[in-house]
Amino acid sequence: MPGPIIATLCILAVCAIIFGAMALGWRRRQRSQATLGTPDALPEGLGEPRFAVDDAHYVATSTTGNALDRIAVRPLAYRGRATVEVHSGGLAVGIAGEDAFFIPVDKLETVAVAQATIDRAVERDGLIVVRWLLDPEHSVETYLRVVNPEHRDELIARIGDLIEPAPTTQETA
Repeated sequence: MPGPIIATLCILAVCAIIFGAMALGWRRRQRSQATLGTPDALPEGLGEPRFAVDDAHYVATSTTGNALDRIAVRPLAYRGRATVEVHSGGLAVGIAGEDAFFIPVDKLETVAVAQATIDRAVERDGLIVVRWLLDPEHSVETYLRVVNPEHRDELIARIGDLIEPAPTTQETA
C-alpha cells in the first residue's frame, strides 16, 4: 500500500514548504524593520492609572494608513491578551509574554474605532485604533480589542482626553 504513504508524505512535504516560506517571510519582515524605533519602556514611578482595562486584546500594530503592513518588531510583533492603562503622561500597554511599553502623550496622534485589521474582523466599531509615533519618522496604528462596550467607550474617551484635554472653565470677575 505505497499509495497512501506516498500521498501522506507529499502532503507533509507541501505543509513543510508552506510553513518554511511563512517563517522566512516573517524573518525577512523583521530584518527589513530592524531600523524602526522601539516603543518606550514604562517610566519609573508611573503611579496609579486614571483608567485601566485588564481584559483587552492586543491585535496588531501596522504602519499608519496601511493595515496590511504589520510591525514585526518586539514587543509589537505578536498579538495576545493585554492590559491597557491610561496615565496622565501617556498610555501603558502590557502584552502577555512581552515587555510592557509606554506611549507618551506627545507621541499620541489620534484614537478612533475600526472594524477590521490585518488578521481580525469584529463587529462594527469593535476595535480601538491608537495612532502614535513609534519614532520621529514612523507613525503607526495599534489595534486593541476591548469586548465590553462600556469599557471600550471609556478607554476611547480617556485616551481622547490625553490627546485633546477637556477645556477648563474660567471664572470671570
